[in-house]
Amino acid sequence: MFFIGILGVESKQKEIKTIPNLICKACGKLTSYSLVKTYNCFQLFFIPIFNWGQKYILISKCCGSIFELTKEQGEDIEKGNEFIFDDLKMTIVEDNACKTNILCHNCGKSIEARFEFCPHCGAKLK
Repeated sequence: MFFIGILGVESKQKEIKTIPNLICKACGKLTSYSLVKTYNCFQLFFIPIFNWGQKYILISKCCGSIFELTKEQGEDIEKGNEFIFDDLKMTIVEDNACKTNILCHNCGKSIEARFEFCPHCGAKLK
């Protein structure tokens, strides 16, 4: 948040809805997505005056990957209009599919899948 005297600008996020039972486009697992609206807000004495720069993003619950939708698609989903998930024009913003964790078979600790050996006990993972 940035304030100069009585004026301020703040970036905000608002979770619109959860969309269940979809296949993640990053990791391929069955998951749900959170539709989040991000925008900038101009404030006067901490009272919102107007918003601009709206973006709609989908956040995958399984791996945390983030996808950006067009403004029109986001508004349609927010209004509750029917949509076909495969027809959405999604731009990947952050791909977290390769950052998912696995469990070490030896010590049971959660570690990143990119490791070949467990950093806790040294057991070979792959």
